[in-house]
Amino acid sequence: MGEEIQASVKTRIPRLIDILSHNDYRKMLLMPDSKLGEIAVCNPARLGEHFVYRVRVRADNAYHEKSLVKYQKINNSLRLNGNPRTILSPEYEYEKDGIEDPRISKNEEYNIVYTAFNEDGQNGGAKIALATTEDFKRIKKHGIIGPEIRIKEVTEVLGENSYYGKILNRERRDLENQNLPLNPFIMDKDATIVYTPSGKKILLHRIANAIQATPFNSFEDLQKKEFWLENLKKLENQTILYPSRKDSSESWASEKVGLGGTPRDIEGRLIGHIHGVEKKITGSLTEYTYRSTFAEFDPETYKITSILRDSPLNPHPDFALIEKHENDVTKKYINFATEVYLSLRGTSKVCSLSGAGDMGIELRAVDKDWLIRSLSHPHNSIKNWESVAP
Repeated sequence: MGEEIQASVKTRIPRLIDILSHNDYRKMLLMPDSKLGEIAVCNPARLGEHFVYRVRVRADNAYHEKSLVKYQKINNSLRLNGNPRTILSPEYEYEKDGIEDPRISKNEEYNIVYTAFNEDGQNGGAKIALATTEDFKRIKKHGIIGPEIRIKEVTEVLGENSYYGKILNRERRDLENQNLPLNPFIMDKDATIVYTPSGKKILLHRIANAIQATPFNSFEDLQKKEFWLENLKKLENQTILYPSRKDSSESWASEKVGLGGTPRDIEGRLIGHIHGVEKKITGSLTEYTYRSTFAEFDPETYKITSILRDSPLNPHPDFALIEKHENDVTKKYINFATEVYLSLRGTSKVCSLSGAGDMGIELRAVDKDWLIRSLSHPHNSIKNWESVAP
């Protein structure tokens, strides 16, 4: 987020476009309503008739905005009921500057894992938090469920020469160069809770630039520092996807990778989204491109077994997010896919919901048989992408 933020949007918004041989199509499902004070809507999650999404609104803070989560019902024809209501808004110190990117899963009740943001560089930051509900009317917040440990202590636990130790040390040097707080809490984002067929609980999340799968026994475990100090020692073993090499065919994921929402059962295959980020610097202009793809997960370990190496979910050409910092300009081109499901109007399409440019919510659909065939192809079968030395 910068001192001045704007979204560049073309006036013509395409409603439905057939573009690829496997009958890929796209349309804008939801755009912000200025009458409700919405700057943008993005990064939704859906389970059955329940549809939640991040909403950016104006705020009196350094970023001049914060995020909250709204809810609508969605029917089998992918129509929202048009009656949005806020179900999660900043209440506590750890989330006072925003509640972002909700992900839904269900066991006895619905879990809503979200990123809680406090702009205090030393004592705040981005952390993952949990809310639960039985009906999306009465919501109970449980607080932070990720590590609340400072970078220096984490580096000491991991070792300075470990993969993550090197990354965190570099982060501290970057903070020092910018005259920012030198020992903040580590950030944790892009999280959801999943359940295996045998009843195991796993937290999927992102520390630094890679994706981890951390098993746990109870929500209370996730709130204990001792639990995280022990699991941080296993962070590399728990990593299920690293960024790619800059010189590889997957260079679109060379800056970082993250989990896009909760993986779902698609006719017996556990399929979800992965997003990758590519960075390009030209003079005072820094460009980030967020692309998303499909991955298949092992249902017991949630390790990735295959991934479409050629990203099919690329940024919408009508959106760019622009941030200005004095003489420097940052542009972000974003497809942030956060939900996948089998079309309820038939079984031939797999639908993806994405945040388009942090501005609107876009629906895309691909042919189911093409997707299953592609994920089964040896070219896309992996145990892990090779870890890249930071």
